[in-house]
Parts: sequence; C-alpha cells; structure tokens
Amino acid sequence: MNQPDTALDHHDRTEFQLERLILFTDAVFAIAITLLAIEIRFPELHGLPTDADIWRGLGALAPKFMGFLIGFAIIAQYWTAHHRIFRFVRNYDTKMLWLNMLFLLFIVLMPFSSGLFSSFGIVRAAFIIYAINIMLAGLAQVLLLRYLLAPAHALILPEDRTHPDLDTWRPLVAVAGFGAATLVVLLLPSRSPLSLLIPFTSLLTLPFSWLHRRRHRTHLAGLQPAGEVAVS
Repeated sequence: MNQPDTALDHHDRTEFQLERLILFTDAVFAIAITLLAIEIRFPELHGLPTDADIWRGLGALAPKFMGFLIGFAIIAQYWTAHHRIFRFVRNYDTKMLWLNMLFLLFIVLMPFSSGLFSSFGIVRAAFIIYAINIMLAGLAQVLLLRYLLAPAHALILPEDRTHPDLDTWRPLVAVAGFGAATLVVLLLPSRSPLSLLIPFTSLLTLPFSWLHRRRHRTHLAGLQPAGEVAVS
C-alpha cells in the first residue's frame, strides 16, 4: 500500500519550494505597494476644519498623490513582469533565490525613494535617487531573467526560452526611460522655473514602452501558428 508523501520522503519538493518563493515575492510586493500610501499624510489642522480647509489640504497633497501613482504604476509593472516570468520556471537553485532577493531589495526601497521624490519632486537629487532605485530594480530583473534563461541551469524548459514574455528587453524599458529622464534632469538648471518639469520627465518611459510593445507583438505573431498565446 502506498504511503502518503511527507517532507521526510521528499526533502526537495521543487513545486512546493517554488510556490514558497512566489508567495514570499508576492508578499514583498504587496507590502511595498501598500507602504507607498503611508507617505500620503493629510496636513495637520487645528480645530474643526471647514470645507475650504479640506480642499486646500488635498491640493497641498497633489505632489504626494502624483508620486504615489507613479510609484504604484512602477511597482505594478515589475510585479506583472515577475508574474509573467515565473510561470515558466520549472526548477530553482540557490543562486536564483539570491538573484530574486537582490531584485526584491530594490523593490522594498521604492517606498522610501518614492516618498523622497513626492516630497521634493522639483529637486534634482530627489528625482535622481528615485530614478536610480528604479533602474537598479530593472537591471536586477535582467540579471535574474538571464540566469533563468541560461540552458546550463535547466530552470526553464528549452522550448519556452524564446517566448516573448521572457524577452530580456522588457525590464530595460524602465531603465532606458528613467536613464533618459535622469540625463534631462541633470541638464536642467538647479532651482530654476524649469525645475517644475522634473516630475514630468518620467513620461520619457512611454516611447520605450511603445517600442517594446511593438517588439512583443511581432514576436508573439511568430508563435501564433504553433497555438501559443501570451498572457497580457
């Protein structure tokens, strides 16, 4: 009579260990994205506020909300990319675990750098620190993805390695966009009226995102005859 599987019978339990990794990663993302909202604090008011006081207070929080929305979108993009990547992972090793931890290091720093940016959005140093955080997260994801794709590590099935969702160019969209934004910000005179443009330089990620979507659609079209459909 067959005995039920136990931890003593299978010390490795690859599927269970991968599930633990994904659940831990999801929890880190959830905490990071929640901490973004903690930076939004309503200005202190004395006595019973009027309607006008509330609206003025909300107006004063506009930069905070802008920083929150940008930070939310960035973290959400990195989570969806991680989700797409790890649906192909069939095995793991110690180095892959640490590369994933390196990636998460820069994710958990985002509430800090995002709060700095939302508090001092027109100060070059605040934006540059935030941009560096985002670019390091992107580069860490590239390192993780390249390691997963290496045939010698046998972490992804050979037939999956060319799937468009495993394109190493995807994480570089944010790196390229915020790299370009950083160069623009460095060229702006410090403490000038042009400093008001600093928060909007993050929009430079849009052209790179558009180029990648075209690249993704092209690669996806090549898979359609084989019946392969990517998760959007």
